[in-house]
Order: sequence, then structure tokens, then C-alpha cells
Amino acid sequence: MSFISFCIALSLALGIGVIIDLPYISGCRDDERKYLLDFRGGLNDSYGRLSTWHGYNCCAWEGIVCDHQTIHVIQLDLKNPHHKGDDHRYQVNHQLRGKIHPSLFNLQHLRHLDLSWNDFQGIAIPPLLGRLKRLTFLSLAYARFEGEIPLELGNLSALQHLDLSDYYKLHSSEYRKKWRLKSSRFDELVRNLRNLEYLAMKRVNLEKASHNWGDSVSRLSKLRLIYLSACGLSGSIPSLLNLTHLSQLHLRHSSFPFQVPSWLQNVSSLVSLDLTDCDLTGSIPSDFLHEASSLSNLCLRKNSLQGVIPASIANFSKLETLDLSDNQFTGVIPLFGSPARQPSSLSMIDLAFNNLKGRIPDCVGRLSSLQYMDLMRNQLNGDIPNSLGKLSILSCLKLDDNQLSGAILNSFSELVGLEVLSLSSNNLTGVVSISMFHNLTQLRILQLSRNQLTINIPSSWVPQFSHLEYLGLSSCNIEGNFPAFLSTQYLLEDLDLSDNRIRRGVPTWLKDLTKLRMLNLSNNQLGGFLPPLNYSNFELVALHNNSFHGPISALSFYGFTLDLSHNKFNGSIPATIFPYNYLSLSANNLSGDLGRCSSLVILNLAQNDFQGEIPEEVGNLTQLQTLNLNGNNLQGVISPSTANCAYIEVLDIGNNRFEGRIPIWIGKMKCLQILSLTNNKLEGSIPSELFELKSLQVLDLSYNNISGSIPESLEMLHAMISQSQSLEMQRFDVSDGFFTEANTYIYHSTLFVDQITLWIKGTARRYQKIWRSVKVMDLSHNKLRGSIPPKMGLLQGLVALNISNNNISGSIPKSFGQMVSLESLDLSGNMLSGKIPQELVSLTFLSVLNLSYNMLSGLIPQGYQFSTFEDSSFLGNPKLRGPPLDNRTQSSSFGERGRQVELNNTVIANDTDKMDRWWAVTVGLCYGMGFASVIAVLCFLIEWRYRCFALLDAVVAYLCER
Repeated sequence: MSFISFCIALSLALGIGVIIDLPYISGCRDDERKYLLDFRGGLNDSYGRLSTWHGYNCCAWEGIVCDHQTIHVIQLDLKNPHHKGDDHRYQVNHQLRGKIHPSLFNLQHLRHLDLSWNDFQGIAIPPLLGRLKRLTFLSLAYARFEGEIPLELGNLSALQHLDLSDYYKLHSSEYRKKWRLKSSRFDELVRNLRNLEYLAMKRVNLEKASHNWGDSVSRLSKLRLIYLSACGLSGSIPSLLNLTHLSQLHLRHSSFPFQVPSWLQNVSSLVSLDLTDCDLTGSIPSDFLHEASSLSNLCLRKNSLQGVIPASIANFSKLETLDLSDNQFTGVIPLFGSPARQPSSLSMIDLAFNNLKGRIPDCVGRLSSLQYMDLMRNQLNGDIPNSLGKLSILSCLKLDDNQLSGAILNSFSELVGLEVLSLSSNNLTGVVSISMFHNLTQLRILQLSRNQLTINIPSSWVPQFSHLEYLGLSSCNIEGNFPAFLSTQYLLEDLDLSDNRIRRGVPTWLKDLTKLRMLNLSNNQLGGFLPPLNYSNFELVALHNNSFHGPISALSFYGFTLDLSHNKFNGSIPATIFPYNYLSLSANNLSGDLGRCSSLVILNLAQNDFQGEIPEEVGNLTQLQTLNLNGNNLQGVISPSTANCAYIEVLDIGNNRFEGRIPIWIGKMKCLQILSLTNNKLEGSIPSELFELKSLQVLDLSYNNISGSIPESLEMLHAMISQSQSLEMQRFDVSDGFFTEANTYIYHSTLFVDQITLWIKGTARRYQKIWRSVKVMDLSHNKLRGSIPPKMGLLQGLVALNISNNNISGSIPKSFGQMVSLESLDLSGNMLSGKIPQELVSLTFLSVLNLSYNMLSGLIPQGYQFSTFEDSSFLGNPKLRGPPLDNRTQSSSFGERGRQVELNNTVIANDTDKMDRWWAVTVGLCYGMGFASVIAVLCFLIEWRYRCFALLDAVVAYLCER
């Protein structure tokens, strides 16, 4: 071949190549390249994700796909590749931000547009999107668009995939009201989307479509996947039987307060059903699942379902994940893995937070695909089945908070893929060496707390695992020094060794565990100075009930909870302590001011040596719910700055030296549930505003100098009127546990609880958790006068009432017979007269009664609880008769203050005639010999004048009877 022929052939080949591959040599179309560059100009690409967007060939740019023949841009995929899924814990790095330039909508051949997981900073979804008629895929999910979804999107009739989902804070209690996007005309929006197969509008406000959304989507016959979670849907779940291709239906966080719809069992194509947190009631129909169904994922978590779990579920061979947790199911666990059933493909079972009883079926060990099983917080009993040790690919096993007994299986040491083993709060027994877990190289969470185990930890043991994130060995009878093997666990985030007998100090190497965020070493025998840690990195530190000493002046803390109570710390509180939730430094030797903790919810500084007045800084604690300053040396008036704590629920400043009157502004604390001002030097009358606190359930004003009468406005004390005996904790009781990101429930012993001491049934009781049934009023040891208001009988929820050692007169109201919850009643040391009301006999819960040292008369009622009271309940009432007093002579001393009542008329029942003769003589002599002294008493001592007239009334009454 000649040179000329070769050149001609080469030219032809290159020409053909140019024609065939024209888009990639000449680049994309000029107009579309310009549109893309305009679009890029409106974005903030601080991380350089669009760094390839230069040159002529835009078809080679990042995220761009062109049609091979027409050279038109057909795909723009700019989703953030660094997101972490639908839990929204994704990296904000690499997000595109800014505006969408209108030039984008000139790309008329675009079929695929994905801008998800970026940040468009609250702009509206552009209506011009409706011009992209060829779009088959559109995703604007989690990109922070806001406002009304434009109806123009309904013009995209070729759409097969539409995702407009938005996100919210995972743990927000108001998630249904934190919508960014909404569709007020949902029906019009989706009406023409006949080719739609994938519809996702999670967390978009569809409240206005709540009753017709089912009709709207039923017309989209090609739909396969529906994700309408947290959209404000309510009513009943409409039938979707027309959707014959439907494979996934997710409606979680809606409000469907009805039974599980029966039509679901006829949707043979359904693969995944998620109705989490939908207010479902009733039971699961026994034939809800059947063998022919294709369902592989069933999630009915967090509803109000009850009854037994249908046994047919265990026979469902295609089911892979089953989540029925957080309901009210009873009965036993179905026989998963039974030899009589079909082979199961179950990989995940979650039945936690129900009321299941009985044993864990041994046949569960036949579920060879099982990787995750959570049965925590039920009432399961018996031993842990040996078969569980044969689940070779098991990675997570949670059996906490049941009634399981027996030993921990040795075979657990062979489950080398185990990441989570949580067995806390059962009745497991035996001596366990921590070295049994030596070979579990993947172990991340180990929780054995609160059983009856004894854990031995060899001092020289070094485990194979090094990924441990949480270790819970609370109440495991651990003795000796701090466990040395923890020095190798550099990923440890949460350590709970509370309630053991660990001695000496905390090792210095603990500071090398830099990921540690939660530390609970409470209730041990540790001593020395504060452990050398970077406390500013912690969320929770609990060192209470040890013997740590020295100052805390250099401590910096910015976490949620700090509890250093019941140690021997001294000095002042540093201004660098800023806990967000709970601060307890009680029972130390601290002094000085209270720091600046404006975000605090609970502040407990009881049993210290703080002096002076309540600092003005307390008024800065505007989020405070509990303030406990009990048992210090504080004095002066109660600081008016405390009135700024508008949300306060527990106010305990008892056992100090406060003076002056009870502030009226306390009656404006509408959230107040516990008020203790006991053992101070307060005077004046009880403000009537206190008796208008509707939430007040504990009122303790005892041991003061309060005078005046008891306010009449008792009908406003709604919490004390209520007879609720629920064991539900009040809002101010922060839970003693929480969930980690690994969905493991973590306990921290006695943390986070309000503590208050109340006198009930004659003894001091320390409450760490105040239940709704604890309702107490204590006005004892004051100078109250007047009579007991009859309206006090309205307080039917009170379990204890103490008005002893005052100057109360009049009779015991018959309305007391309505106080059906009353367990303790103390009216001793007053000047009550008249008969004991027969109505008190109906108080069947009454176990402590003290009416001693009054001026009561007549027969003591008999029957029911009154037959159990001893004579000490009635002493000092010379006119009372009948059992249990019988004929014994009564003392005239008056209570704890040693006040004497001048009762000279000693009753001798078996010598009535003799008594009659001497009464006249005694009265005459007393009148003649004591006239001058009596006149002096009546003139100068008002209290004695009152008592003398009361005595004369009693004498006259006795003579009249005779």
C-alpha cells in the first residue's frame, strides 16, 4: 500500500470514528453546557464536588450523563454521596448549598434529576420543574426545601420515581408538627402521575389529604412502593386492593386508632409492611399471615396492640424481619423454629416492651439465619435455653428486664460474631469470670448489671476484643481494685461499674480513654481526689456515694448530668460547671455561691454548708424544674429571684434558717408539685395562693412559726383531690435509663431522681422517686389557730395529713370520712373538742391515727381500722371513753413541745359519787385562791387566757352531764 493510500485509509477511519463518537470528541451541546454552568453559578460548592465542571465535554462532568446518540443531557445526579441513610445522622460535609438557577429547567431532555441530601436552605421547590416533561426520576429528598409543593409537579406524567421526603430530629416529641414541606392539594398533585411506581413523601404535611389520600393513590395502579410516614395521616387505613403490584407500604408515625385492617392479608404482592407508631388497637387477626404471602418484613412496633401473638407467625417461612415491640401483647412467644413448622428465614425478631410470659422456646435455637433477637422488658422466666448458644451467626441478643434465672451459658463464649450481649435486670445467678468472653473479638456492648451474679475480673487478664463501646457491670459483686483490662479499651464510650465494692482510687490511665462520655462509679468504696479526666468532654459523670475528697474548684463540666453527692468534697462550686440537666452535689462540705448553670433542670445541693441568702444567680436558672437546698445554713428571706424559675416543680428549702413570711409569688408557680419549707423560722399566715396550686401534691410547712388560720380555698388543690394511685412517675422524675444509638437500654442506678424526706406514719421516709400516689400535707408544729375547714375532706387523694402541735380548736370535720386514701392522720397537741366523728371508721386504709392531747369527748368509735389503734392514739383527752382507753388514767402533758394543759379534773370512773362531791369543793377553792393570778393571766397572756376559757368550758360540760 502506497503512503497516499495509507493516509486516505487513516483519514476515513478517523472520520468514521468521529462520526461514531461525536459527543465525546466535540463535547456536549453548547446551550446545555451553558445551562449547566449557570446552574453551577447559583451553588456554593465549598467542598469542590463540581471541580470537574470545566472544558467543553460536559458529558464527562461529575454527575452528568448524556444520550449517546443525541448528545442531550439526560441525567443530573448530584446527591450527596456522604449521607448515612434515613436516620439523618449524615455528614454535612460535601453538601451543595444555595439556589437553583432557572437555566436548569431548559434541559428539556432531562430524564433523571437527583439533588437529594444537599442543603437548599429553605427555598421553595421551583414550579418550573414542571417543564421537564421527560423526567422519569425526581428526588429532592432531605435537601431542605420548604413551603407548598407546587402543583406543576403533577404535569410530570412520565414520572416513575418521586421522592420529596423531608427530615426532622429523630427524638423530637413534636415530630408531627415540625414539617417543612406540605401539600394542601395532594389529590391534584398525584392525579396525573399514572406511571408512578415509587412514591416517597415522608414527613411532608398531608393533613388536608388525611381522609382521601387512599383514593388518590389507589388510582396509581403501577405503584409498588409507598412511603408516607409522619405525614399527619389519620382516620382508618383505606383499602389499597387496587394496587396489585404494591410491595412496600410504610405509613409509620400516623394516627390510625383502629384494628389492623383485614384487607392487608389479601395483598399477595406485599413484601414489606411498616405501621410503626400508628395508634393501632385490638389484636392481630389469627389468619393475618398465611403461607402463600410474600411478606418478608413486618413492623407493628409502638402501637397499642394486645392479645396473643398469632401462632401462625412462626409458620411463616418467608418472613425475615419481625418487629412487634412496644405493644401490650400477652401470652407466650410463638414456637419459632419448631421442627413441625416450615424452615424459617427469620434474621431479626424484636418482641421487646410487651407483657409476654413463660419461657423462651428452646426451638428458637433452630433459627439458623437469626442475627438479632430482642426480648427485653417482658415477664419471661426460666433458664436461658441452651439452644441459643448454637445460633452461630447471632450478632445481637437482648434479654434485659425479665425474670430469667439460672446461669449464663458457657456456650456464649463460642458465638464469635456476637456484638451485643445484654442480660441486665434478671435473676441470673452464679460466679462468672469475665474471661469467658475472651474470644468474642467483635463485642461492642456487654451488659450484665443488676442480677445476682458475682463477676470475677483477673487482674492480669487482657481480652481479645478491643471494640468495646459499652460495659455495664453494675451490682455484680465486683471486689478489689479498678478493672485493669479496661486500659486497652480505647473505644469505650459508656462505663457503668456502680453498686460494687471497688476500692482505692481511680487509675490515671482512665484519662487515656478519650472517647469515654458516660461514667458511673457510684456506690463503691473509691477514694482520693477527683479522677484525672477531661470532664468537659463528658455527658454524664456519677461518682456519688464514695469517699472522694478535696476541692472541686478546678472542675470544668459542660455535659448533661453531674452527680458528686455523698462524698467528702469541700471548698466552693466552680463557675465552670454548666450541666444541662442534672447537678447534684448534696451531702458534702461545700460552701460559697451556686455558680451559673442557666440550662439546669435539676439542682440538688442539699446537706452541705452553704450560708447566707439564696444567691440572685438562682433567678437565672429559668429552665429549672427541681431546686433542693435542704439542710444547709441559708438564712434571710426567701430570695424573690427564685420567682423567675417559672417551670419549677420541686422546691425543697427545708432545714435552713429562712425568716419572714412565705412569699405570695410561690403561689404563682403553676407547675409546682412539691413544696417543702420545713424547719425554718418562717412566720405570718399561709398565703391563700398556695392552696390554689392545682398540681401541688406535697406541702410541708412543719416546724415554723406560722400563725393564722388554714386557708379555705382547698377545692383548688386538684392533685390532692385526685385519688390516682397510679405508679406512673411524675414529669420531674427523669428516667433512670436511656437508649444508646445501638438501641440498647442503659441504666444508671439511682441517677436523675428527685429526693425528698417526708414524715409519714410517724417516721421519716426518704423518697427518691415521687409517685402520683404520694400526696402529703404537713402543717404541724406551728401556731395555727381557728378550726379545720370542712373542705379539707375534699382532699381524697391525701395519704398523710399532719396538723399536730398547733392551736387548732373546734371539732374534727365529719367530711374527713371522705378522705378514702388516708393512711396517716395526726391531729394531736391541739384544742379540738367534741366527739370523734363516726365517719372516720370508713377510712379503711388508715393505719396511723394520733388524736392525743386534745379536748375530745364521748365514746371512741369502734370497728374496722379503729379496732387496731392503741391507747396512745387517744391519750390526753380526759372526756374520751371506751376501748382502748378503758379506765386508765390519762396524762396531761402536751406533745413534743412540752406544753401543759391545765386539766385538773382527773376522771375516776369507778367512784362517781366521790368525784361529784369533790368537784364543787375544788372549783370553789380554785376560784378563791387563784382569783388574782387568773386575772393576771387573762390580762397579759392571750394564749393562757384562751386555754383557761377552754378549761372552764370543759368543767361546765362535765357538771352538766352529772
